[in-house]
Amino acid sequence: MKHFGKRVWTGVVAAAGLLAGTAGALSGPSVASLNVCTDQLVMLLAAPGQLKSISNLSRDPTLSPLYEQAKQHPINKGVAEEILLVKPDLVVTGTFSLHNTTSLLRRLNFRVEEFKYSQSVETIAADIRRMGRLLERTGTAEAMASRFEHQLAGLEPLACSRKPVAIAYGVRGVAMGKGTLAHSAIEAAGFTNMAAELGYEGVTAFPLELLVQDPPDLIILPKPTPGAPALADEILAHPVLARLKATVTGGFSSPAALSCGGPFTMDAIQELRALAPLLTPCRKAPGS
Repeated sequence: MKHFGKRVWTGVVAAAGLLAGTAGALSGPSVASLNVCTDQLVMLLAAPGQLKSISNLSRDPTLSPLYEQAKQHPINKGVAEEILLVKPDLVVTGTFSLHNTTSLLRRLNFRVEEFKYSQSVETIAADIRRMGRLLERTGTAEAMASRFEHQLAGLEPLACSRKPVAIAYGVRGVAMGKGTLAHSAIEAAGFTNMAAELGYEGVTAFPLELLVQDPPDLIILPKPTPGAPALADEILAHPVLARLKATVTGGFSSPAALSCGGPFTMDAIQELRALAPLLTPCRKAPGS
């Protein structure tokens, strides 16, 4: 079984720093974020001094692509009292976040904007543009969104004898089926998502036996939680995976590569495409 090594994701963070550095004086509304995915967008788009608080999950490397950058900002645990203390002009959150906090803040006359969880690469540019409008950072957001759209549109079919098959397989033996951001990214990268092809939807239990019965070309595995070993992680090191000799297996260089939608999602797509030369159908000449 082949493994691919770590890649250092410096592009997104460096670009974010450059964008922030050119922002100048604070001109838009101050903002607090209560959701790990809105955290990512405000960290990328907010001007210096504009960001009052982000969620504590923003520092979790398994959930937050920009967890290192998150260490530079104050955090909250998603409760209204914390927002009352910092008094932002705007609160952004996700539709799956604590609804009691959202409703209470609205009753207290805070402006609250909710974002749906990004389940497709096709919605990412629109979310970037919307956050840019809310933060009055439309120029920065438009450049970021347009670049993402250009990169997405420029993805050409992989030069493989057949479309390679991949699966995003996680702790407790779950897979990312149809309707997930991982599924959308796998397809955008030029692969077939094994879980979706077998009729699985959402984040769902996926029998290990199916991987053995008809092995995919690529198994995308998450990294174990740093400093927190758990029984749930043991399936990731199951001996049967090591016996799939024709299957490439490994994880993204960022454990949170596909947890939220953003420019970093394109990095994950490109990382998948870079694996193609290692896969059996892509080592063969098309049509052979």
